[in-house]
Amino acid sequence: MRLFLDTNVVVDSVKFREPYVYAIVPIFQMGQAGIHQLIISDLTFANVAYLSKKGLSLFEWYDLLCELRSNVQIVPIRETSIDAALKLRSKDFEDALQYFSAKEARVDCIITRNKKDFNFSDIPVLEPIEFIAE
Repeated sequence: MRLFLDTNVVVDSVKFREPYVYAIVPIFQMGQAGIHQLIISDLTFANVAYLSKKGLSLFEWYDLLCELRSNVQIVPIRETSIDAALKLRSKDFEDALQYFSAKEARVDCIITRNKKDFNFSDIPVLEPIEFIAE
């Protein structure tokens, strides 16, 4: 399956946020094993870079980013996604951007911890714990 990871679950993984990290780690392991293809937007990568820097040396930080990069496919947020998100007028603009990026990438599922912000999605949206339970 092509799994689109929302920013919050990627941050949970790289920051080892408990208890959330325990549900996302198996998903990354499935990606590493080639069972699923893990996809994030370029916006997620930039946000994770910004949010993960605190407390790390420059070398540790780049190692973390390189590790993340080696485990995910990065898709762009295109102009068409921005236009669609503006037209949608969702309560959470960033999640609308993520959704339209995921839609353009033709993913099978969006993995997030805030499903309510994707109430407009026609792509299945699951929390990490729900996905690994399936």
